[in-house]
Amino acid sequence: MPAIEPAAPREPRLTSAAGRAPRAVPAGTAHGGNLPALTSIRFLAALTVVLCHFCQIGLLAVPAWFVAAADGGRPAVSLFFVLSGFVLAYNYRDKLGGNGVRAFYAARVARIWPVLLLSLLPALAVTAWLLLAGDATLLREWYGLARPDLPMLAASLLCQVLALTAWLPFAGLNQPWNGPAWSISCEAFFYALFPALLAWVAARGSLALLRWCALLWLLQGAWIELVDAATPPSRSGFLIAQFPLTHLFEFVLGVCAAQWHARMPLAAAARHRFGIVLTGVSVAILAAPAFSSPGRWPAFYLQAPAFGALILGLALLQRPVLGLLHRRWLVVLGEASFSLYLLHVPLGRLAWLAGWPRAYGWLALAAAVALSVLVFLAYEEPMRRWLRRRLAPAVPAPAGAALPASAVRG
Repeated sequence: MPAIEPAAPREPRLTSAAGRAPRAVPAGTAHGGNLPALTSIRFLAALTVVLCHFCQIGLLAVPAWFVAAADGGRPAVSLFFVLSGFVLAYNYRDKLGGNGVRAFYAARVARIWPVLLLSLLPALAVTAWLLLAGDATLLREWYGLARPDLPMLAASLLCQVLALTAWLPFAGLNQPWNGPAWSISCEAFFYALFPALLAWVAARGSLALLRWCALLWLLQGAWIELVDAATPPSRSGFLIAQFPLTHLFEFVLGVCAAQWHARMPLAAAARHRFGIVLTGVSVAILAAPAFSSPGRWPAFYLQAPAFGALILGLALLQRPVLGLLHRRWLVVLGEASFSLYLLHVPLGRLAWLAGWPRAYGWLALAAAVALSVLVFLAYEEPMRRWLRRRLAPAVPAPAGAALPASAVRG
């Protein structure tokens, strides 16, 4: 799951006459950004991934229809990529001049690497157990290794720290330690392209961007078809599901959606109605897999355009429509979703190794969510602020980078 910064300045904490905070977060900005909803959907997407992975680990009994409809959580990661593109373009439009690029990359490093490095600590405990116990079955199932291989594990660890695993379609390199960190490789690639991509998108009209997105979506499908036909299953699965180039369209779509949002010429009421239509249609499309059999195309490929429509629709709303998405507790969970995403697999494996009963798997899930909030408040945010000051001390943060993303935080 990509890390995303807030799409808008954090609203001041409101209180009632009795001094209690309201249960809902204000809807959005004067420009129609229904931004709390974008933060909240991060948690829902991360929760989908966690449920699927806990089921695979054997820690939780999840209905088979849910895992099938969620396609193992892969579409949820694609949602993060689209959302990442949208939020970064929303926050950094007209902010990359002068020292702005330095500030952008400082923010990216500060956002990702503290939690990535922290997630390797429980992964280290899992790895030590596998090596000491000599469990060949788990070593192959979890790490893709036929035998204990210290040089391969060391190379895999280095690739994880450098955010390179998704470029290497070898199970022994990208499965050990913390498998979900493959998405960080994609995000790092997107970040490298972002300044040039944002300038390219800004120089083109809205209809031209729509045509480019349609072309890139078709090219993504052609790439998936080529990989499936020309490479063995031991490689094609990684190249289709994890390879950064495969997911580039999703990030570009998010950047374009932010441009469409900024250029929307409609009055506030019309923007709101259009947002309702986009949100309703996209939700209907995204719900379809729950009522249909899996097809030949990956679900994330078919659903990516709907993710773009959903994010744009939510951002256009002038007031809450899906009220749950504006609840303060869900917004907080959305802010902590990056920690949840990166920590859940190593923690889940430790719980399984400790003999956590499957019947109480929901308690393990609740503990992982609670821990992610604690990590966000006590470690992730303080480290992010400290690193940004150290890496770019003279550059003010862009408007909206106040502070939650892969979502709405960058």
